[in-house]
Amino acid sequence: MTVAAAAACQNHPSREAIGICVECRARICSECVTKVDGINYCVACYARLADHGARRREADEVASRPALAYLAAAGALLLATLLVWGLLEVALPGGG
Repeated sequence: MTVAAAAACQNHPSREAIGICVECRARICSECVTKVDGINYCVACYARLADHGARRREADEVASRPALAYLAAAGALLLATLLVWGLLEVALPGGG
């Protein structure tokens, strides 16, 4: 049994397409489709989407490093201030 060209999978011409990729609009069969939240992606577009997500996650991690360093420095400064204040209270009681 041959499948009409209009309803054939892009990668498997002898198989019937069950969906269309939302990115490239290619017709895809059940073996080629990847559904994410009910949305169809072909293998190539899904790989690009996954690669883009990985790069974005990596960029977010790199961007958050300076913020973490700033928070650590602020915490160390606060701790040093409290330590000096406590030592002054012990060394100079009744100074306030």
